[in-house]
Amino acid sequence: MTTDSDRNDIVSAFGPSDTLTDAVIEKLTTFKQIFNLSTDDIYVNWESFNVTKVQTDLDLTVENLDKFQEYLQEIISKSTPSVKREKNITSSRKPLANNNFNASSPIPSTPSLKKRKVTDDGTTPYKTPATKFDSSPSYETANSTFQSSSPTKRTFHKPDLSSMPNLQQESCTVLETLNPHIDEVEGVSDTKPFKLMSNFENSKYKFRNMSMKLLESADVLDDQIDSFAQLYQETNLTKDTQFGNPCLSSQFDIICCGRIVPDSTSYDHFHQLNSSSLFLETSRMSGIGQRIPLDISQLVLYSFFPGQIVLLKGRNPTGSTFIVQEVLEAPQIGAPVTPKDELLEYEELTQGNGLKLLVASGPYSNVNTLNFTKFEKFIENINSDIKPHVVILNGPFIDITNDAISKGDIEVPENKPQPKTLDELFKNVFSPILKTIDSRIQVILIPTVKDTSVKSCSYPQDAFERKKFGLPKNVKIFPNPSSFSLNEILIGNSNLDIYKDLIEVSKQDLNNSKNFNNRLERITNHIFDQRRYYPVFPGSLKRRVPSEALEQLTGGYLGKEVSEAGIGGSTLEVPYLGLTELGTSLPDILIIPSELKFFAKVVKGVLVINPGHFIRSNRDPTREDGSYVVTCIQSPSVTEPNDNNVEAVDQTQDLYYHNVYKRSRVDIFKS
Repeated sequence: MTTDSDRNDIVSAFGPSDTLTDAVIEKLTTFKQIFNLSTDDIYVNWESFNVTKVQTDLDLTVENLDKFQEYLQEIISKSTPSVKREKNITSSRKPLANNNFNASSPIPSTPSLKKRKVTDDGTTPYKTPATKFDSSPSYETANSTFQSSSPTKRTFHKPDLSSMPNLQQESCTVLETLNPHIDEVEGVSDTKPFKLMSNFENSKYKFRNMSMKLLESADVLDDQIDSFAQLYQETNLTKDTQFGNPCLSSQFDIICCGRIVPDSTSYDHFHQLNSSSLFLETSRMSGIGQRIPLDISQLVLYSFFPGQIVLLKGRNPTGSTFIVQEVLEAPQIGAPVTPKDELLEYEELTQGNGLKLLVASGPYSNVNTLNFTKFEKFIENINSDIKPHVVILNGPFIDITNDAISKGDIEVPENKPQPKTLDELFKNVFSPILKTIDSRIQVILIPTVKDTSVKSCSYPQDAFERKKFGLPKNVKIFPNPSSFSLNEILIGNSNLDIYKDLIEVSKQDLNNSKNFNNRLERITNHIFDQRRYYPVFPGSLKRRVPSEALEQLTGGYLGKEVSEAGIGGSTLEVPYLGLTELGTSLPDILIIPSELKFFAKVVKGVLVINPGHFIRSNRDPTREDGSYVVTCIQSPSVTEPNDNNVEAVDQTQDLYYHNVYKRSRVDIFKS
């Protein structure tokens, strides 16, 4: 039986669609009951089914859902632990409300470079006035501006837009377009039309990996809560905001700030979280680090996830449970602005032509082999046809989870020297491909935790070593995550899959104006509210099905945990999470590669791009389907005011909002 609540959840997750018939909604509701999954889990698995299994976009029909059911049964049967392990997990799921710190113990100070991202020194163009977007605007996506026609070969003058992607489409055909009414930008020329400026300090990423100290980690986690509460108080001075300890019994309403945590220490990314298993963790200053169960039954609209910093209003009448009456809105970050004289300089620098930006994300070879032929042809296409001013390449470049790497079955062309190490493999095989890129094109390399040739294996992550790999002069190496600017355009890039890792407990109200359209937009809004590229804590753990031989070799409960762990999860350096903060303003463009389907969306005035994988994972070594993104950004126009261009902050017209999302055309192509 499908209830109104189930129907609203499904429509909220999958979005309004003509294909969401009563039969489809009833089928999806049945999946939730059979497999004990939330609506968001069903949505994520449906996207994974389309991307990895059938490699096309299926309509939500009963026939397709029958195939999807077989896929769910397959993955759940592979990930289900043994009976013995399930028993151990169940017995260890105990509330942690009484776990607290000794209030009298000294709290050591943490080095400032670990707590905060580099702040603005006043010389860069990133200044943040009052928040421009007082309320969430309508969320524009590539689908909403999509124009359909027959699939055509990709061109860059007046391209025809393809219909839904299918397996028969050729490479370089348009899959989706955002803002198709905006003209394309001419390609690279002999003159450099941009200034590239970094908004980070390389020295802060030179820390020692996997050497976390408990007290330093605790300081950073506490600082996230305390600074959030302080920021709320500073932005709401006129309100009667009385903060209290939610763990203490009270007969009146209080405001508290804390972190959403699960009710058990055995929780990981694969255990189901629900509305009855949420606890609030306080800082040592606000509640001596205690945890208290949350009662959210009175809320009509919410979205919670582990690691989320929240401001709650409610009371704790019995001393055992905090009853939440309202979730207070987090202080918002302002939009970036630039002075008029600098915009005039950038307009002259681009000669009114604008910038062309290409974004791609690895892997750049099939997961079964180390064949970069497709990537080499792609570079030829960049040089001869696309001709972007800037190319942003996200890792992995040589994927450590590649079958050839894990088996040691590495073959390189005969004309290249045989490598002795994985670093030599990168230098002898991948670096020569990068050297073939037109020297007039600026290339930016950003690693990921699955790269073989980077010292840092955790997030945040240091950049590659230029001299070690013989990279050409037109290649810049940036850390992960990183913030940088092209002229006035502020770009934030994080190469860790938050869209797949963030599993939320949500309740949506379709009649509420504050409701978010779908899961991807809610997660993007969480990034902005939490002010961090990856706000989930603890991070996700990638699992794999253990072999019997490995189980016998390791043995025991801990042995099974180790044997099931795989490379690809998020290993977080907690003392240095300050390096993952957004900074003092929202970016104009946010780039976060994800295993989920590619997309381009506008959320709170920010152009959010997921380029997808250049070559998606597939068991078939002959399949190399994927996607990449080309963005054309028109020049800022101060002399000729335009509603779709820069906008003055006030009547003085000294500072201007960038409005990059209004003057950008985003084309998503099949690789």
